[in-house]
Amino acid sequence: MKLVMSQDMKKIDEMAVNAHGLSLEKLMEAAGEAVAQAVEERDGNLSKKTIAVLCGKGHNGGDGLVAARFLKDKKASVVAVAVGEPENLAEETLKQFLKTKAAKVPILVLANSDGLKSIQVALDECDLIVDALLGTGLSRPPDGLYRELIRMAKNLGKPVVAVDIPSGMSADSGSPLGEVLPAQMTVTFGLPKLGFYSPVGSSLTGTVKIAPIGFPEELLNASFIKQEISDAAMVQKFMPKYDENTHKGTRGRVLIVAGATGLTGAATLCAYGAQRIGAGLVTVACPESLNSILEVKLTEPMTAPVPEVEGGFLSLRATGRILNLATNVNAAIIGPGIGRHRETGQLLRDLLTKLTVPMVVDADALNLLGGQLDIFRAAKAPVVITPHPGEAAWLLKTTINEVEQNRVKVAQQIAEGYNVTVVLKGRFTVIANPQGEIRINPTGNRALATAGTGDVLSGIIGGLIAQRLSTFEAATAGCYLHGLAGERAGRRFGLDGVMAGDLLPILPRLLRRLKESQREPLWPSQLNSKTNGTRSSSSSKSGSRASSTT
Repeated sequence: MKLVMSQDMKKIDEMAVNAHGLSLEKLMEAAGEAVAQAVEERDGNLSKKTIAVLCGKGHNGGDGLVAARFLKDKKASVVAVAVGEPENLAEETLKQFLKTKAAKVPILVLANSDGLKSIQVALDECDLIVDALLGTGLSRPPDGLYRELIRMAKNLGKPVVAVDIPSGMSADSGSPLGEVLPAQMTVTFGLPKLGFYSPVGSSLTGTVKIAPIGFPEELLNASFIKQEISDAAMVQKFMPKYDENTHKGTRGRVLIVAGATGLTGAATLCAYGAQRIGAGLVTVACPESLNSILEVKLTEPMTAPVPEVEGGFLSLRATGRILNLATNVNAAIIGPGIGRHRETGQLLRDLLTKLTVPMVVDADALNLLGGQLDIFRAAKAPVVITPHPGEAAWLLKTTINEVEQNRVKVAQQIAEGYNVTVVLKGRFTVIANPQGEIRINPTGNRALATAGTGDVLSGIIGGLIAQRLSTFEAATAGCYLHGLAGERAGRRFGLDGVMAGDLLPILPRLLRRLKESQREPLWPSQLNSKTNGTRSSSSSKSGSRASSTT
């Protein structure tokens, strides 16, 4: 399913009117009606409900004015609050203001702060607030009367239904731009906004209902929309197909460069992650003093001892041996549990410029780079990196908070700037490639918040690359299946008792279900509860319209 940024919505809006002959008035009418219908579905009989509809000056406010009329038709007691004198409204919004007034809906005009007291009284008496103040075009903190009205509504603690997007929230990042009015339900038009699927944004939108308002399907599937949310159908399309003539060579070979004293568990989990996802042969290149330990831990994967420095860390002298091991593999994974020795960092830089197979670079390897990402531009093969927010902050010399507030922007910056596929881990993991494409992963839960699950993920992605998936496909499918495994493990063991190794036996079962079903058996439960309506961009017939702001 496509996800839109504010610039995408603006373009869709313009194309709908200029190239497809749709009128803003009809789209606005459809949007307002959809909001009223969603409120009725949420609350049932509205005849005993008092509803306040907060309307801004732009198109979002026009949607709200239409919704107020339809809510009145559904027997609700409705009062609309319009910010600004009528002559200051957008043209289409003014039309709806006059139609709503003619329909005998009470409209309180908030022209200055003197009117806030009467608005407070009206809001005190309502059962529900419909928020149509600010739309997807917002790019600065709400100020003036908007800020005061948002603050007032939020302090009342009444249920809120947002029109298209909660006022004050960034459509692109999901972060508050200033004061923001959280919603229990958001009725969005045509396609969901990218910011809905971020840790912060998802907490502000409540349940998301995707409402069709008549946009042509070709606009909803437009190639200029570069963001998608991953789903089972997408993953099914990527997965390799095997017949009875398959052998371990055709299933792909993986070389894992991993391990340091005290950190052999990371290498083990990574190796089994690659094997459980279907790779035919896995070899772990490890410090020679740790080989006997890993030979005990690893039954199916092979081990290959390589030179080390004192303390059990990989040595620069291991370069030749590792390059020789890589001559007959399809993917390499570098980093799980390799520690942070300076000479291991030199080895890493050497390998990045000499290996000719696609690579997954993770964990300690990212920390060893110390923000020196230019090395990726010199890589001879595609690279996937899988930082968590702390590692991303370290790589970019910024703060974790800055990363979390701008997850998509950060992932794009690294991917496009350094020619890598980025997996920015966390809730709603962001996957970005150098071509500007973004995928948001909806699966997973807090069961994955335990040591070693990242090593399993690296193994999964490397194992899929070895089976001839592109780095972007492998990252997408790997994150989706890894998240589902976390959900299944959480149900089995409890969300707070899962260990990374618990994911491993679940992976083959997920692969079996994925291959057996022709539908979407693995749609994550958390997304089902988050959204209603269109799931697949290929089948969507709904419409969308960008809402202007002040």
